Amino acid sequence: MKTGQYGWGWHSENKSTFTDKPILLDLGLVKLNLSNNMYSSPLDFAFDVRLVFENAMLYNPKTAEVHGMAHQLLFYFEMLFRPIQAKLPTNQRVNEFSAV
Repeated sequence: MKTGQYGWGWHSENKSTFTDKPILLDLGLVKLNLSNNMYSSPLDFAFDVRLVFENAMLYNPKTAEVHGMAHQLLFYFEMLFRPIQAKLPTNQRVNEFSAV
């Protein structure tokens, strides 16, 4: 997702692209957490990815380009994550994104 059409705005080196509000999580931090084995399950990882995109939609108006990109990337992430989630035990499955 980093190299795709909308990948430019979702990493720590581009924090100012989102909003002037404090950003505590971006995909750069998610990647770092993943590299450092900080996630105890795929659901923990998915939670953070969803949070990045949901926050972008929450803190930016629907008319902002970043809101639309976040919505599209969240949809794309859910599509890619669905097969992984299907392999998890039933008690570990979660509903898909809330689409803020």
